[in-house]
Amino acid sequence: MSPLKRTLYYVSSSALLTIWLWAPAGVSRALAQAVVDGGLNSPETGWTLGPNLLNNGNFSAGTTGWTMTKSCFSLDPTTPAPNGAASLMLQDPATCSTTSIMAVNSVTGTSGNTYTISGQIKTDNLTGTQSYAGARIDLFPAGATNIMNGTNDWTPLTLQHVVVGQGTTAPFRLESYSFPSGTAWFANLSLQREIPPPLRMFLLYPNYRGLMFSDQNQTASFAFTVAPPDGTTLASVRVYVEAADQNGNVVASNSFAPTSSEFTGPLDMSALAEGNYQVTGELLDASGNVLFTQSPYSIVKLDASARANMSAWVDSSNQAHFLDGNAHFVLGMYDTTAYSNSPAYYEPDLAAIAQAPINMMINYYITLAPPSAIEAYTTEMKQYGITFLPTVSTYYSNNPNYPSNLATMFGATNQDQLAEDYAETLASDPQIVGYYVQDEPQLAVQPQTFHQYSMLKAGNPAGFNYAVLSRPLDVPSWRDTVDVMGVDPYPIVNAANNNLAQVGDWTRLAVQGVHGARPVWTVIQFFQQTCASAWPTEQQLHDMSWMAIVEGATGLFYWEYGLRGLYEVKDPVEHQALYQELVDVTSEIKSLEPVLLMPDAPVLSANSATGTIITKTKDLGNGTRYVFAYNHSNAPVTVQLTLNAPAAYVAEYGEGVTLMDAAGTMFSADFQPYQAHVFEISNTVSEGAPTPVTSQTPTASATATLDPPTPTPSSTPTRTMSVTPTASPTMTRTSTATPTVTATPTTTLTRTTTPTATATVTHTPTMTVAPTATPTPTRRSRYRRHATGMLALRE
Repeated sequence: MSPLKRTLYYVSSSALLTIWLWAPAGVSRALAQAVVDGGLNSPETGWTLGPNLLNNGNFSAGTTGWTMTKSCFSLDPTTPAPNGAASLMLQDPATCSTTSIMAVNSVTGTSGNTYTISGQIKTDNLTGTQSYAGARIDLFPAGATNIMNGTNDWTPLTLQHVVVGQGTTAPFRLESYSFPSGTAWFANLSLQREIPPPLRMFLLYPNYRGLMFSDQNQTASFAFTVAPPDGTTLASVRVYVEAADQNGNVVASNSFAPTSSEFTGPLDMSALAEGNYQVTGELLDASGNVLFTQSPYSIVKLDASARANMSAWVDSSNQAHFLDGNAHFVLGMYDTTAYSNSPAYYEPDLAAIAQAPINMMINYYITLAPPSAIEAYTTEMKQYGITFLPTVSTYYSNNPNYPSNLATMFGATNQDQLAEDYAETLASDPQIVGYYVQDEPQLAVQPQTFHQYSMLKAGNPAGFNYAVLSRPLDVPSWRDTVDVMGVDPYPIVNAANNNLAQVGDWTRLAVQGVHGARPVWTVIQFFQQTCASAWPTEQQLHDMSWMAIVEGATGLFYWEYGLRGLYEVKDPVEHQALYQELVDVTSEIKSLEPVLLMPDAPVLSANSATGTIITKTKDLGNGTRYVFAYNHSNAPVTVQLTLNAPAAYVAEYGEGVTLMDAAGTMFSADFQPYQAHVFEISNTVSEGAPTPVTSQTPTASATATLDPPTPTPSSTPTRTMSVTPTASPTMTRTSTATPTVTATPTTTLTRTTTPTATATVTHTPTMTVAPTATPTPTRRSRYRRHATGMLALRE
């Protein structure tokens, strides 16, 4: 721990400055200790490895079992591995091929399994035009080891918990990355299936740092997965969970006779006093003998008043509380700026960003900034209601970008002290609401991130540790490592035929990966990814944002305002036009924040396109209801939605009114490929609203398969609905996330499909009548950009 007052010296461009930094003591210090003791105490244990599955992984049979770029790879008997095994040499990949350079084994990773990949690599002057050029081992596309470059002796590389998605396979490859020159050698390669422990245990609730506040539910909930050891069966084992106080006395317990390999179970802690309890799960045989014990969790019971000293926390519904202590839907932005000790320096950038209702920022360019510059940044943020997540993903001594100057400034002699002192110093700033701990990390850094988690919690008793993954199947390995999970699907890679539904799929996988028991904040593409692609249109921003919300995201970040994002658009007119589209989309989401913060509730009794039109529903309890829906397919769909209670009208939020059928229980809606709609449903019609005109009944109801996308998503979709007197009695699929759900396999992605049909519809004219239900609608821009990037007036 650093002292409560520490004198720090650093050199600015103009002078030597002395800064006095104060870390909170008293209640905050006590809370810090409580938070440190909450959550998973140590990494999950009990995983074992099966045999090496590779065909000729040590090259003892030459190149048998391998397909490779012949001119690049060859056996090298003069450079054996440390254990004497043969090695495969990769020579000057930059000159031997103009296409991909790899050696592929005949054995692949198979659907739904988890693997460890390993091997040894030696390099000699392996360099390229990019700093990350080199050689690596991967199980494509599920995961890859770190890249080796430069000159290194034999180095072992291992990557654990590599999950192969359902319905896919993953080839094992030795790969040249980014065409370096020089030489690399590979040896002792292995692909092993990971065998899960006899008992896995995940804390569903309390869902934030193991903290159980007095005004919340006092029953803990766990997801269990049982794999009976050899010689036992599911029917012959029991799961036992117990809570022990700080003296080791068992004060609460429960036992379960599992009827399936995955189930949830409670532990009643209502009779226990405030304090710290170690909760352990055990697998017992029929005689009560302990077969296996899993790593324990700490659950901390404390009074609800403790939250008054917490700048940020997560409630049991996975909603983030910050700024004023109330729940907020997170709308975040990435930015890149230099840093300064003057708040005025940040004013132009923040004022421009604040045109959108952003309430959280990530700016990884000021990772190395001294605390005085961070304070200047957050001081300027305060007037705009924006909070900040400093980036600490490089705060590891083995990271080439380790902030050694910052460590010297703090007097930190190791990475743990730096992380703790840094968090402790910033803890008194109410605009600091957590830390950005990883950006698209490899699984290999999960253990060190888990370790850093305890250091950050020790320094700051509250906040959101946030990591964003580029592989959603990795989420189960990260779920006890951070407070909030993120994924960043960037589906717009071409000028056309982009699968926007990837945003919904990745969000759903992330929610499944945490069993709906941790917040998920999805990152939405707000940049032009390649020269062959385009900036997302306003309609695409709208659709991707609502896809993520429908699938369970409780926050959204947009990448990005800075470098490689909006900063690259130098024309001021185009720059402002692009950002205005994001302002329109986020303003609509913000206007619906009170609705989004409410729990999901049943509103629909039937959905004629179940599995294709995906819905989330809310009921305000005053006759006003909402249906958030998106088209998961790449084809137009007309759907009939049946309400579970009659209504007077259904309105496209912020757009107009449509007529219900005679019973007031059914309406139809048209969806373009990947399009999202927000429907507001009310039992009363606005005073003075014109009489709607009855529309014609659609002649066909279209559904769509989930084949790879072929049509270009329309930039000006028709946002209208039409009346129909009949509907298919198919129940709707509604996305929900609750901390007490029954455990399900985290790697399964299932979607019901229906045969393709062509729709012929007569659309209902819409009327510009504002619904009366709260919150007040915010009409989006009248403009939509076509795929060419031009602006066109929307009809």
